[in-house]
Amino acid sequence: MCLKDAIAMELSTTKHALCIWMIVAKFPSWCNAILGERYNEWKSGFCRLYNLELIEDFEIGWRDMVNSFGLHTNRHVANLYSLRSLWALPFLRNHFFAGMATIGQSKAINAFIQRFLSAQTRLAQFIEQDLSLGTTIDTTRHDRRYQIAIFPYDGEG
Repeated sequence: MCLKDAIAMELSTTKHALCIWMIVAKFPSWCNAILGERYNEWKSGFCRLYNLELIEDFEIGWRDMVNSFGLHTNRHVANLYSLRSLWALPFLRNHFFAGMATIGQSKAINAFIQRFLSAQTRLAQFIEQDLSLGTTIDTTRHDRRYQIAIFPYDGEG
């Protein structure tokens, strides 16, 4: 959530979304013991809701699922619902995510970026620096917004 807040502050025109694969990976520890034999049924229902087209259908389906499985008091389910605009596709369909659909793509980009920054690196510092390991970032700043292009370093400049 700290990353979400930093993105909202520094890159106000961007949309931060949570990775569905990271959420689903937590399901066994959150719900397996509670749901028992119905766990797989619940997980299938969740995935169906995740892929719906309309927000209204999601809201109705979520309510029905929570009622059907008796998950009103489950804090993880309540938290997921409160963050639905960050992970459920009906809420994200109008946003551009540059093809970031799988965790593999996300992890590859994270690993790349972490080679060049630490917890103390300010976003503006990161964007404006020349990256010495074969890549350069070209930026154009417009009213506190950056247009960013990453391309191979050609050894000049």
